[in-house]
Amino acid sequence: MPFFRCSICREDGSVCAEGITVSLEQAEREGVPEWYGTISATQEVELVAGQRYRLVLADGRAGDFVVRRNTAAGGLTRAIAIHGVGSMK
Repeated sequence: MPFFRCSICREDGSVCAEGITVSLEQAEREGVPEWYGTISATQEVELVAGQRYRLVLADGRAGDFVVRRNTAAGGLTRAIAIHGVGSMK
């Protein structure tokens, strides 16, 4: 999975995190494009499982996603699994 720098926005458009690292995978299932990935973030970044957010990559691409789960590994960062909603443009 390639890694990217990104910003994350809430549904109202307000930015909740900047300079975040995300690994993304894009695939096609039955002719429909989909994407998913893992965000690496500190405990201070409030991303709630089941909530919808917008990912804006440093290269200008953006797409909405839903948080699948947050996994804390006992350190300062945690892995946040995401699944894209619609296409990444």
